[in-house]
Amino acid sequence: MGQKNKDTAILIFSLSAQLEAERKSLFGKRNKNASKGFFDILINRTHKIASSTYADVVVIDENLQKGKTFGERYANAFQEVFDLGYTKVISIGNDTPDLTSEVLQQSVERIQQDDMVVGPSTDGGIYLLGMRKNFFNANEFKALPWLQSTLFRTLVNGVYWKKAKTHYFNELSDIDTAHALHQFLYSSDDVVLVEFILNHLSANTNRTYHLKSLSYSNEFSFSSQLRGPPAFFIAA
Repeated sequence: MGQKNKDTAILIFSLSAQLEAERKSLFGKRNKNASKGFFDILINRTHKIASSTYADVVVIDENLQKGKTFGERYANAFQEVFDLGYTKVISIGNDTPDLTSEVLQQSVERIQQDDMVVGPSTDGGIYLLGMRKNFFNANEFKALPWLQSTLFRTLVNGVYWKKAKTHYFNELSDIDTAHALHQFLYSSDDVVLVEFILNHLSANTNRTYHLKSLSYSNEFSFSSQLRGPPAFFIAA
């Protein structure tokens, strides 16, 4: 059992499931309830893995985010957590289902000695970003190409960011488009999420999905026969 890192916080910077569903039509524009249900699962999982680490957890959703641009809102969120007294902040979103508590705990351990920890996503962005207070620069942070495919490359090669002692984690996929959802469906063995996706795909979806569903259900049926620290939330 490890000791609590009292000066380290995990910042969950994300939107609510309702707003995610309105902005990301994973199951089609007419099926926002399915998208909301999917993000509900992801958000609950994110809270669970964050709370399993030896760091406090701070949640800042759209009700608490301040700023006109994404970069401003994100920078302000980091600053707010630093202002609470934390000297190390690790930020994650809610759309990376393959992120594990082990990776998150490793990031908590690495930020004790490194200036920055980064988890790159397959689309050129990032799924995890951690910084020490003495390295954080709000103006440089806001100037990063947020929501663009050049974000990770800038963090690796940018003049200011190259000064940091940085630890990089393995690349993971996030789910923010219908295409990404379909890719996840075919590559994942996650029972809960795969079954949810299959159950909520349109009845008119390509027949290959139904074949996947049948195959997956049979495999799960067989395999299932073989199976015998508090968080501090700013907002829920």
